[in-house]
Amino acid sequence: MLFMSSAPPLPTCPKCRRRIAAWKMDHCVYCGSPFPAGFREGLPEPESLKWIDRPGLPADAFKQFELMKVLPDERLRQPRSLVLALAGFSIPVFGAIFYLAYRMLARYSPALAFGALAIGAFAIGYLVWNALRVSNR
Repeated sequence: MLFMSSAPPLPTCPKCRRRIAAWKMDHCVYCGSPFPAGFREGLPEPESLKWIDRPGLPADAFKQFELMKVLPDERLRQPRSLVLALAGFSIPVFGAIFYLAYRMLARYSPALAFGALAIGAFAIGYLVWNALRVSNR
């Protein structure tokens, strides 16, 4: 047994063919296309869509929302010059450490010495990449 609803079907968006989700808006909330003039004439407002009317905001809350829109978000930022100075100091230090490790390992095993060079190149490349990323912000 099929039950048929006595309520008329809701109109659908002419572009995306979805049912209207916001009755009082002049455009589709899904695809953004504007509704044609007289699109909802003759149809009663559905009960399921009346929740869209929200109560008004108190004046204090409205002012706070307006200030949040206008004022920029102030975050604590690290000084770039300090970060770049630390990067400029750490890159040669790590280079010297990995060079000394290379020289020490080259006496015993050329393969380990090459591994130390590869790891050192990767570590220094990572430090340079981070320093460039911080300086571009």
